[in-house]
Amino acid sequence: MYPDLRAFIEKLEEQGELVRVRERLSPKFEIPGVVKYLVREKNVALFFENVEGYSVPIVANLLGTKGRLATAFGVPESDIHETFRRRSEKWLKPVFIKDAPAKEVAITSNIDIVKAIPILTHHANDASPYFTSAITIAKDPDTGIRGMGIHRIEVKDKNTVAIFLATPPLSNFLARSEAKGEPLEIAIVIGVDPVTFFASAAPGVEIDKLEIAGGLRERPVEVAKCSMIDVDVPAYSEFVLEGKTIPGERQSEGPFGESTGYYFTNRSPIAKIDAITHRRDAVYQALVPFSGEDMVLLDFGWEIKHLPDIQKVYPFVTKLHFTNMLLIATVQIKKTSEEDSRKIIEELWSNPFIKIVIVVDEDVDPYDNDDVNWAIATRVQPKRDIVIKGEMPGLPIDPSGEKEEMPKECSIISTKTSKLGIDATKPLGDFERYERTDVHDDVKNKIRSVLEKYLGTFQKMA
Repeated sequence: MYPDLRAFIEKLEEQGELVRVRERLSPKFEIPGVVKYLVREKNVALFFENVEGYSVPIVANLLGTKGRLATAFGVPESDIHETFRRRSEKWLKPVFIKDAPAKEVAITSNIDIVKAIPILTHHANDASPYFTSAITIAKDPDTGIRGMGIHRIEVKDKNTVAIFLATPPLSNFLARSEAKGEPLEIAIVIGVDPVTFFASAAPGVEIDKLEIAGGLRERPVEVAKCSMIDVDVPAYSEFVLEGKTIPGERQSEGPFGESTGYYFTNRSPIAKIDAITHRRDAVYQALVPFSGEDMVLLDFGWEIKHLPDIQKVYPFVTKLHFTNMLLIATVQIKKTSEEDSRKIIEELWSNPFIKIVIVVDEDVDPYDNDDVNWAIATRVQPKRDIVIKGEMPGLPIDPSGEKEEMPKECSIISTKTSKLGIDATKPLGDFERYERTDVHDDVKNKIRSVLEKYLGTFQKMA
């Protein structure tokens, strides 16, 4: 297992999955532009050696594919679901270490965030530089339970940031601290080992994601206490910013180009940064929204976490695939009754993130858009198989949602949306009419080796 970000970078380079970009490029628009367009054609990790105005290199798109996520877990891509399920059953508490590398260099006066860190300005209309790969860590002011998540963070001035804390657990921690008129201590962490980074985006509220990360790593996360606040952070982090929120303070944050591909502005909590610590020869980890890596983190992360839970209640579900920041869920089922499709549609609708649910049979690959579209085109009668429900909770960054009026001091955004369900399964009593064309199984076995010879690894054939 990789102890830190650097070991993972070395592994990807060894495997030929990391490209070093040596041209001198600015963190303002230019590096994000290269990431955005290059990964569309060649989805590799990118290491920018020559960052204009900085001695700190930038690495991006580390987990841009499921294959690289599997590399982070140390298993073949085909084993990642089962590996996640097995390892997530045993959490491991973090262990404290002295002389944490994250504290090798400390800045405690004349704080200037942008001067110290090459934060990217991503899109043409973004208000300012944004942290997009930063893990925000804080403690519940009532219970002391540690929580963390990836939240977008705007740099407002030299030592001031606005944090889009719209989801629990950190939004809950903030509300509890403000109810007492107290600031919430926060640590903003950039550049950790890939499994801890992945775990930080996993769904869960009253849980310690560092313990989850330890279980997924099969080795406890090494942590250290911050220098100026009572928050624990991964000891091998590349950068750590220590600070406190200002109780009740909200400012306009954005516009910022979100992972849905649209700009979004919010009134968000404000925090002051009192210290920056980092490793010697630090590396800045970047994530360009709407480039694919955010989809692996959120869509696939939720998929492998939620599928076993859903199968416990709905055993007819065989596969679950999220796309577009969870807005679309495609579910493969082994149909046992005509009500199965509607049951799973309504179950998934209850999640505010999910807007469209498509249900398909076992002979349709939910990961193949062409296959899913074929099922919709040939197995759906709209008046019978499409359902719509309005006034449902929605995703705040979906621009088509209807925002509800909330108090100015509230950091949680509430939206309403209509939701769509599509039953693209075959009627139980009419399977023969819907039997899809295929070749005999003995022929498949005979030609598989030929296909693999000319196509490399070939897993598509059922």
